[in-house]
Amino acid sequence: TREPHHKIMESQKSTLRNGLLLSATAIVAVVGIARWRRRKGQDDTNSKTVTVHGRVHKATVGSRGLQALSPPIPYISDFLKCLQDPCDPHDNPKGYIPLCIAENKLSVDILAERLMQPGLASAAFADSEVYAYSSFLGLPIAREAVAYFLATRFLHPDRKLSPAQALREVSPSHVALGSGCASLLNYLFYTLGEEGQGCLVPAPYYAAFDNDMGSIAGCKPIPVPMSNMSLGPTTPELEDAYRKGSKTRKVKFLLLTNPNNPLGVVYGPKVMKEAVAWARSKKLHIIMDELYALSTRNGTFQSSIRLLNNDLGNDVHMIWALSKDFGASGFRVGMLYSQNALLMESLANLNLFSGVSHPIQMVTAEMLTDDEWCDNYLEQSRQRLQYSYELCVRKLEEMVVPFIPAAAGIFVYADFSALLPSKTWEGEEQFSRLMMDYAKLVLTPGESQREQRPGYFRICYATVSPEILAIAMERLSRLVVKLRKLHWTDLNETSLQSVLT
Repeated sequence: TREPHHKIMESQKSTLRNGLLLSATAIVAVVGIARWRRRKGQDDTNSKTVTVHGRVHKATVGSRGLQALSPPIPYISDFLKCLQDPCDPHDNPKGYIPLCIAENKLSVDILAERLMQPGLASAAFADSEVYAYSSFLGLPIAREAVAYFLATRFLHPDRKLSPAQALREVSPSHVALGSGCASLLNYLFYTLGEEGQGCLVPAPYYAAFDNDMGSIAGCKPIPVPMSNMSLGPTTPELEDAYRKGSKTRKVKFLLLTNPNNPLGVVYGPKVMKEAVAWARSKKLHIIMDELYALSTRNGTFQSSIRLLNNDLGNDVHMIWALSKDFGASGFRVGMLYSQNALLMESLANLNLFSGVSHPIQMVTAEMLTDDEWCDNYLEQSRQRLQYSYELCVRKLEEMVVPFIPAAAGIFVYADFSALLPSKTWEGEEQFSRLMMDYAKLVLTPGESQREQRPGYFRICYATVSPEILAIAMERLSRLVVKLRKLHWTDLNETSLQSVLT
């Protein structure tokens, strides 16, 4: 016989209540476990510590955050200390002088005068386009301006091109703008390679390259020692570094900086062409860093796009920025020229994270298409760079300190190895500390630039005024005299007090 309907309903309700109770109990249990795990995870995280710049902190970030705590350049803490007590020739003549950062501050007044003209604010903000989203490769007008600039200054500096002719030579579709060349380098390594792959870099090289290729893309530098740093890497030297690097990882890139940082030399056409041909035989991507292309003094530099007849293929990629030649590192405007269409499509998505603000793009377009102003600015900049360069090397010659004669850039690479207490990296660090503590100077140490021999330093002479540079070189000269007269064990606050006076 069938049970009455009301008894069946009561039974079903009881089952439902029991089920809900069990479900609620399970949910409470799961939530409780989750909270316990979360608290335990926090406790585990907070129980770990990490030392950053000499201070111990709780490890409240993940492993990638911990990895990012390593500064992009190892001497950044000394540089920041200099900013807290900077030298002023009149108000603070005994302050710190940082000659370790490659910035060109010698022609900021010329740039500022141009940027403060009334019409430029209108160009930057009047167009409604600057207030809206656009391609993350850059505004059309900005990409056209960069293409025009590359065609007239890099590809055909010896010809007068109309805007239409220039854009036929260099297509704006091959141009991308990013927030500085560091971001563009990161994207090149990220999109063209895989984590753990290697990049050949002639050494010594710019100290932050390790960070640019490694912090996000996970690529690794493979230094290429050069027997003659002034001439550049030879094919046998590239081959030897490639063979050794290939034992531990796949080599995917060759990064060439021309004009060179930190050497200030210009690689000749033969060296560059042979390096590209060799890299192509290995199916490598070739990245050309030409940040100092317009800060040359002897007219020998030729851009890679000119040397290759503007036939870059899918494997040669050139970068340039406003930061060095135009002394505008704070603008964060880098430019990539690549004929790899698929790469550009990738960047159109990735560059969302590091695009250049539209008003700054409009300002950049206005600057780079003003031929008369660019001619005047670059000429005055070269003259000022030459003056400071001669001031620096004249003092090095008086000190009898060897250096590599520079044909470009904003630095001098000098050899202080004879003054070290020992020809080791520890000896180089001791010399750095001596300069910092008693001369209040910071130079770029060779170890951070993958130099093979201790004692080489980069002197960035354009980061301060000629007046402050003269003070810095005089302090350095006094310190060198002391080191040649005294034994290292006799160096102390008393014996070195005259270095700053």
